[in-house]
Amino acid sequence: MDDSEEPVNPFQFMLSDIAKALGAANVDPSELRQQFSALALGAGGGYDSVDPSLRSRVEPLWEIAVRYVSGVPLAANLLPPSPPTLVIQRPSEYAEAFLRDLGPYLDMLAQSLAGSLPGTMGVAPAQMGDLASLAASLSAQIGPMFANSQVGSICGHYALGALSDYDLVLPRPKRNALALAVSAIARQAERVGAPLEEVALYLMMRELVVSAVAWQPAIADRYDTQLRLYLLDLKADAARLIERMSQGALSDPDFLANFDPATLLTQEQSPAQQSNLAEMATTLAFIEAVAILAVGQIRTSVFGNSQWIERLGESRDEEPARAMLASTLGIDLSEARERARRFAHVLRDADQALDALFAVFSDADKFPSPQEFDDPQIWLLRLQVEG
Repeated sequence: MDDSEEPVNPFQFMLSDIAKALGAANVDPSELRQQFSALALGAGGGYDSVDPSLRSRVEPLWEIAVRYVSGVPLAANLLPPSPPTLVIQRPSEYAEAFLRDLGPYLDMLAQSLAGSLPGTMGVAPAQMGDLASLAASLSAQIGPMFANSQVGSICGHYALGALSDYDLVLPRPKRNALALAVSAIARQAERVGAPLEEVALYLMMRELVVSAVAWQPAIADRYDTQLRLYLLDLKADAARLIERMSQGALSDPDFLANFDPATLLTQEQSPAQQSNLAEMATTLAFIEAVAILAVGQIRTSVFGNSQWIERLGESRDEEPARAMLASTLGIDLSEARERARRFAHVLRDADQALDALFAVFSDADKFPSPQEFDDPQIWLLRLQVEG
């Protein structure tokens, strides 16, 4: 067969044109994160605002929340000398702070989602073939753009329903102000059938405790390291996934016809990945458990019959953008909440519980292992033996 009679790959011209278009556009992928976040917020149905009447009902509750939390021994010893002030934010303001505060983690997440083509590094175009070389070049350009767009979109949609800075517990910098989104709180209060003021007061108290725990150096350093390891592992998984997809595919005309996308989702976690993910989940659940214990000491006296608090947690877990962002960052919302509840239930009746919790904040070796967290009596016994 003459060369001119050989079949032309139907994607070759398209790939070439896309590569040229991307090269001409000179788009900074990191800017797309901000743009797609704003795009999601712009489609939020008018939610990007603060109702003055809601603000006036919620803001005065902050001083009450600080007073209540300061009266709980567990929380009082964790709060900074000057408790944070309250900031009422619109979703767009929340999204801006979220993207800024979590920038290093979101950078790693975008890089992980973008993946790479590990099999093409150091290989000359002549060895790869024209189409393979073109596809590798295209992947290098479009991967980061697509990944940052995806991250920005998820964050924007999440910000529309976020209640506070620590609504989704992630490492955030220590600051002298904490944010609440009153419009989102009002929607949640209506959803769970509870008074706005009670829901807002509960969230303020939880925000104070969770932030105080998360800012403890022993917790902050631990969570930061675990989350970074998780994201690095995610990047390695993405690289392996793309390498599997690219092996033989670019030169095989039957690849697209026979390719099963499900094979890309069969990545197995190594023992090291499983261990780090378990440790990260335990750190998150520990923070939640301390909040449950601290607020639980005054919950009945402040809120009386407060079954809506459980409904609030379940309702939040069901929100698609929140669940998607959490799962992408290795968080199982319902599992973390349930483990925290079981841990808090045991420690609530333990004589040495307070000393054990404070020991964690001064000595990283005192932190419960995943197994100890699920069986707190073993953890308490270890601390008692160690002194």
